[in-house]
Amino acid sequence: MPRHCGDFGNARGWPPTVGVAYDPAMSTDHTPRFRYRLGLNQPAASPTVRRLTEMAQAIGEETSWELLIEVFPESRLGPDPKMFAEMRAGALEFFMAGATLGEVAPTSALPLLPFAFRDSKAVFAALDGALGDQIRSELAQHGIHAFRHCLQNGFHHVTTSKRPIHTAADLAALKIRSPGGAIARDFFEAFGAEAGYVPFSHMYEALKARNYDGQSDPLGVVLSLRLYEVQSYLSLTAHWWSGFTLLANAAAWRALLRPLQDAVERNVEKYALLQRADIEQVNAAGADELARLGMQVNTADTATFRAGLASFYARWREKAGPTAWRLLEAYAGDIGG
Repeated sequence: MPRHCGDFGNARGWPPTVGVAYDPAMSTDHTPRFRYRLGLNQPAASPTVRRLTEMAQAIGEETSWELLIEVFPESRLGPDPKMFAEMRAGALEFFMAGATLGEVAPTSALPLLPFAFRDSKAVFAALDGALGDQIRSELAQHGIHAFRHCLQNGFHHVTTSKRPIHTAADLAALKIRSPGGAIARDFFEAFGAEAGYVPFSHMYEALKARNYDGQSDPLGVVLSLRLYEVQSYLSLTAHWWSGFTLLANAAAWRALLRPLQDAVERNVEKYALLQRADIEQVNAAGADELARLGMQVNTADTATFRAGLASFYARWREKAGPTAWRLLEAYAGDIGG
């Protein structure tokens, strides 16, 4: 399923008009053997898109532009469910997934469990290791190649327009935009809130229109989407971690020659590690920056959240099964005990 240069871009084929990552010094007569697209929902100006663009450029250069990867940010290829479905069907070669994998890889939901991990270093030890191996094995069974090194999104906090969240009780009756998935829904329902989903690219408008009272995301997202313009309160909860998994359609991946695969694997690792450090730095400075931009910032009493999650953890322990739960706790320690 290689895509050739004439499939996209202007009439001459160069440069691409929407995607990024090409060598402007190249002759317009050069046609890559493989032309693949990478879709994701993150803002074009974000560190994540910058690193993926650098990654695609490096892959092009190392392969003498036998492989061209165009990066399409901001859901330009559609919302996440559409991109994921198209990647599985072979209509899209690469997709950077967030919390969209639970139905095909149940173990992938476990790192999202509330208060499971103390920091990003612990999460990545799990995802780069045996827990990630299990997730990648489950994805492979569905025709998906998952790269070993995930990217960073970070620990989630709650922003709201109605009131700050000092304790778990303050969530009652609020409608919260969440990343989607059963864990997010169960978590907010445990405290009397309603979790809803709107595509990432429409979140600002949904919050501005007060279709939602608040949302859950890392601080870098609040900054990059300028959510401080439509949300008054930032409550530091660090209630769960999320990241991104770079995926490839397995048939498209197998179509690449081994040297091309090696170049992709090598650069995915390099730029994933750089992106992790970028986002960690942005998130670490985020609360101070958001306070400077006018948000009212408070640190929530997370003990009140943990106290209300006993039945939640019991349900998810049963869903995961003893083997997967032991694998998770090997990295996270005792959860909900």
